[in-house]
Amino acid sequence: MKCGVCKGGTGRGYCGACVQDRMCQHEWLSNVVQERTAQVAQSGWTADRAQQLYEYQTRRLQARRARVAELKARIHEREQQIAAARQWYRELSESNKRNSVQQLESNTGLSTRQEALEQSHATQGALERVETTATALRADRLVLTSALCTVVGLRTVETDVFAGVDERARLFGLPWPGIDDWRKFPADYINACVSHSVHVFSVLSNYLHLQTPFAVVKRGSRLFIRPNWRQVDVREAALSIDDDRASFVVGLAMLFYNIAFMCHRQGVRVPVEQVADAVENMRLAVLAQAEPENTARTRLPFALDIYTVVQEVMRMYADPAHPDADLELRSRVHDELRRLHLCDDAVDSVDYEDDNWAII
Repeated sequence: MKCGVCKGGTGRGYCGACVQDRMCQHEWLSNVVQERTAQVAQSGWTADRAQQLYEYQTRRLQARRARVAELKARIHEREQQIAAARQWYRELSESNKRNSVQQLESNTGLSTRQEALEQSHATQGALERVETTATALRADRLVLTSALCTVVGLRTVETDVFAGVDERARLFGLPWPGIDDWRKFPADYINACVSHSVHVFSVLSNYLHLQTPFAVVKRGSRLFIRPNWRQVDVREAALSIDDDRASFVVGLAMLFYNIAFMCHRQGVRVPVEQVADAVENMRLAVLAQAEPENTARTRLPFALDIYTVVQEVMRMYADPAHPDADLELRSRVHDELRRLHLCDDAVDSVDYEDDNWAII
């Protein structure tokens, strides 16, 4: 009521102003009810849509898991075929050698040369069968690793969903830090990136049947890495920046070394300045399986040195504005390398005051 007469009166009549006030209140309440009804209907549609998307993604995941299981079975079958072909080839080679020696000792005529030619043709056929099976196994592994890249969001073609956003490689939609970003980004972001890369690298190395120089160990929710060639007095480095900066630097260098080694086994050479770009290196290792000419490069020696990788990681965390902190971190990294048995007594002669400091 706007007026005191209508508000305190006991009659049944009201003035025009009070009637107009009541009508405005009723209209406002009607609009509120309509808006709330529309919101309830919209929320119901959103919940149905979310349920549909969840069911669709679940079906896709189940289909991919079935595809991965099928590809694993095919790879196992191909590996058995390769093993059988290699065994048959070794037996045939030994038999050919024995027969050749016997025939040359007994007869040097035309028949001996003809039999040797036939045996040579048989050996060549065995080599071709081994090569065919190896090519089929490489193709199956390419399909399996490409499916993994699709699941984790690793860009393998230029038309992927994240290709137009920026030029950074991504894992699970998370951009990989650049060389100058490791000191600036939060610890949680760095830990997430490292954890994603360890997960993807572990799956890839399993698909490729790769024995890496350093082994990743998971203890609860924390990740560690250690030399894979030591059986006694084994020490570990952390793969989390929350534990110890020096230990994390060494552990990160060991992880980068593992990824570069995987690239080498696929015929891809990783330059020293690119060793920290782990996601791009894993992408190149996957794509290299589609190039048969890379097989010859795997016979070349692996020239990358773990100390060089440690230096690259140290440069990522070098801060020109705080040389004292940088010098302290270098000294702690040196102690960590000795604790992990990754350096020899020659490291003791390093001059840390030199601007061109090097581990070895």
